[in-house]
Amino acid sequence: MKRYMVNSVVSCRDEGEDGALLFNPDLDRAALINPTGRLIWDVLALPHTVEEITNHLAEKLNITDAAVVAKDLEKFLETLQPDYILVDQD
Repeated sequence: MKRYMVNSVVSCRDEGEDGALLFNPDLDRAALINPTGRLIWDVLALPHTVEEITNHLAEKLNITDAAVVAKDLEKFLETLQPDYILVDQD
């Protein structure tokens, strides 16, 4: 089962309504994430599966169609791998 987590070298600076800025000093790369991405980032402080993250987002954002959330979440996670988000497969 895949569990996603933040890359521990990456820093996250809150940008208010714009979301957050991620910075990986090992690669000297930055990425801007929107407020929903910031919510996901906070969840990933500990390893979680896509299903766990989807359920959290659906609850926090009052979304009833979890399939849409899961699809968008998987795209988000793929975009930030491996520079910002790591995957643990057990």
